[in-house]
Amino acid sequence: MMKLTAQIASLPDRENVVYEIYAGSDQVVEISNEPDVGLRIDIFTCPDGGCWSFDFNEFRALIEQAEKNIA
Repeated sequence: MMKLTAQIASLPDRENVVYEIYAGSDQVVEISNEPDVGLRIDIFTCPDGGCWSFDFNEFRALIEQAEKNIA
């Protein structure tokens, strides 16, 4: 199972920073908190055509960290 990593990024098409979660070099999730939209999560497709599979507690911890960092 791949280790998950996360980073905060500033994207040109977003007013606020976003929180990105990666499995290796593949982006899994982008979490944003835009004005008038609120917290939103975009989940990307798995590049090998399969499905993502992660340790639940590791993934949950990163989601909770995103909420603390961008909410």
